Amino acid sequence: MSQLYGVGLNIEVGKINNQFKMQIQKRGGIGIRSLGVLFRRMDNNGNKKLDQAEFTEALAAYGLFPKIVEIQALMKFYDVDGDGNITYEEFIRGLRDPLGERRLAMVEKAFALIDRSGNGTIAIDDIDAIYDVSQNQDFIDGRKTRDEILQEFLNGFDGMRGNNDGTVTK
Repeated sequence: MSQLYGVGLNIEVGKINNQFKMQIQKRGGIGIRSLGVLFRRMDNNGNKKLDQAEFTEALAAYGLFPKIVEIQALMKFYDVDGDGNITYEEFIRGLRDPLGERRLAMVEKAFALIDRSGNGTIAIDDIDAIYDVSQNQDFIDGRKTRDEILQEFLNGFDGMRGNNDGTVTK
């Protein structure tokens, strides 16, 4: 967990987040589809984001009543882009468990396969060697060039904290 407000608060935020996950699981699982439905229900104003009031209400609906400082820290934990709201992607990321050993090993193996040069980064040249853009509908329709599609594909690996600089590290 990234630095929020302090060690004790970080631990408390982790506990509350785990309780939230367990309550969600008890009420129908934590699959992508059920989380999408849950997120839409929590989004009272329909703007596809959760503000602090909506998030606080959602936690209360699951029997969790954190202190205001804990809610602020939870918001900071979920709100990766710092806009004061939680998007669906941020919500999913906040609920996701860290990679286990097996999944981490698979990620490392896949990274090594894509990083053809072995320099510890994935760039367009690496993607170009394995991704055939000729089957991409935007390429077929002429809406995007080969390089635009490759760059978009590569940027997808950067994630929410990425800088879209054309390289991806492990």
